[in-house]
Amino acid sequence: MKKDLNQQQLQAVEYLEGPLLVFAGAGTGKTRVITYRIVHLLERGEHPENILAVTFTNKAAEEMRNRVEKLVPGKGKLVWISTFHSFSAKILRLEAKKGTTRNLGISPNFVIYDEVDQKDLVKECIREMNLEEKKYRPGLFVDIISRAKDDLIDADSYAILSLANNDQFRQVVALVYKKYQKKLSLANALDFGDLIMKTVFLLRDNPSLQEKYQRQFRYILIDEYQDTNRAQYLLAKYLAGKYRNICVVGDDDQAIYSWRGANIENIFQFEKDYPETKMVKLERNYRSTPEILDTAWQVIKNNQYRKEKRLWTRRAHGQVVVYQEL
Repeated sequence: MKKDLNQQQLQAVEYLEGPLLVFAGAGTGKTRVITYRIVHLLERGEHPENILAVTFTNKAAEEMRNRVEKLVPGKGKLVWISTFHSFSAKILRLEAKKGTTRNLGISPNFVIYDEVDQKDLVKECIREMNLEEKKYRPGLFVDIISRAKDDLIDADSYAILSLANNDQFRQVVALVYKKYQKKLSLANALDFGDLIMKTVFLLRDNPSLQEKYQRQFRYILIDEYQDTNRAQYLLAKYLAGKYRNICVVGDDDQAIYSWRGANIENIFQFEKDYPETKMVKLERNYRSTPEILDTAWQVIKNNQYRKEKRLWTRRAHGQVVVYQEL
């Protein structure tokens, strides 16, 4: 394993006890680090079911699972490697079978609505409320409701906020949101936002259940941490509360998803949440030429709200970067 990693990567892989914050620049091998951390844990005898690794796409999760299984045959496929949404859905189904999700109105055989289903359901709400679809676009309502759930604001809370702010448009959204949730319930359905929000509520309102999953997931790894939203942040915080063996990997220079609910503050908050955090910076780039890295640096260094780091490479020099003002 050591021959496959540079010094900084090896530090990140071998530091297993306690919180770890890995700032991984583009092309610095962050997926390799997460994979080898899992392998290292398994090789030292940790049970696969005690390890949780979270990525942002099903494809990335599947690729990571295959890599781990190839390196540790028979164990890799047993590690909990998934997206936040898949993980939450699995927890909700497990707990629904035991009846612990009854207060949340969740049954074990719930269906999951995707964005198309959401939009169709919102259209129904708009028609039934006699609202003009040209003025009140279904896609906009889906976005607003999804962002509210990312911020853990349910329909009732959204209604209260809309009244407190005396915002007429938000009051209309609140009515649509409430009707939308009733229709989801009648269809025995959850949307993507519900999956994480309701899992957070489940753990928040059931301390014994929260402790149960804290005991199970002794080691937690989260990729692309700069792209997490409030619901994902709190879910991770609840799960890591007992052992605090949480490793997050991300890069504030690649935080571009605030428009879909991501909160860059989460990665900056990590050291405040876990004062004993060890930080590792992955700065050796394996993908780009020195010219590309230098050009990118000249741009990104002007961002005041970032951790100090500069990517470098041992790759040969390439073509001069050409840029054009538009």
